[in-house]
Amino acid sequence: MFTIICCSVHPELAENLKKNIAETIGDVPYEILITDNRGKGDGICKVYNDNATKARYENLCFVHEDVKFLTPNWGVAIAAKLQETDCGVIGFAGSTIRTNAPCGWRQGTRSMVAHYIQGRNGRIHKVRTKNTLNQQFTQVVTLDGMCMMARRDVWAEHQFDTTLLTGFHGYDIDFTMSVAVDHKNWVCNVVDIEHFSVGNYSPDWVETMQALNDKWQSYLPMTTRPLSPQEMESYQQESEQYHIRFMWQKGFFDVVPFKEGVKHILQYPLKPLSWKLLIKYPIYRIRSIRKKR
Repeated sequence: MFTIICCSVHPELAENLKKNIAETIGDVPYEILITDNRGKGDGICKVYNDNATKARYENLCFVHEDVKFLTPNWGVAIAAKLQETDCGVIGFAGSTIRTNAPCGWRQGTRSMVAHYIQGRNGRIHKVRTKNTLNQQFTQVVTLDGMCMMARRDVWAEHQFDTTLLTGFHGYDIDFTMSVAVDHKNWVCNVVDIEHFSVGNYSPDWVETMQALNDKWQSYLPMTTRPLSPQEMESYQQESEQYHIRFMWQKGFFDVVPFKEGVKHILQYPLKPLSWKLLIKYPIYRIRSIRKKR
């Protein structure tokens, strides 16, 4: 019923994942296709497409090797949802909107939907947003790539873009946006998973986010429900502010200089969130200087 697909560069993590899946997936048929990508450098889109082509089962699970499933019999719960005709991709963190701000999957606080446990430096942190309460699945536009599940026919219709995305960034956003055009994507709130890494943000990541915005410009904004002009402006302002702050937080001051923050404030002078940029910039600037010492 499930073909588990993983692009690996750490064999020990891949072995842990295999054992974890065997212990938790439940009484459903499955296979695991793991590509050892050490020394090869194939882009993750190519690895995922190649393995999906070989899949024996109807449900595909594209998963990072640093993920651990915590809920027993998760395969049964996910398989039932995937059988719905309009079901697209199921994951564990996503956003209900995609504006033209070139962010990652997250576009701000209000649009964020998440249900997972983040492991970092020996500590764990539950990332569960209020909008998942009393819902087994919450609809989103985009999903984070730590774990994405879809039927094989959905993948076949919206294969990973190996032409534009030759590295390891943006594949999740691009894939889920493509599927969201004619299906519904979901964050799963009935299965717990733990993710052990927090992502890698490089100049290549920044370029990829802009390339994705260029590719999907005619579809933006994408939302899970109709929004009034006032609501849309509010979400747009939040996503732009989040993008500027995130770029500063990661040290990309050359990509988003201070004047972009000032420009945002002048565009939305009545939004308190905008003025917080004046406080955030020196904080992140000083932090960046200390890291370089």
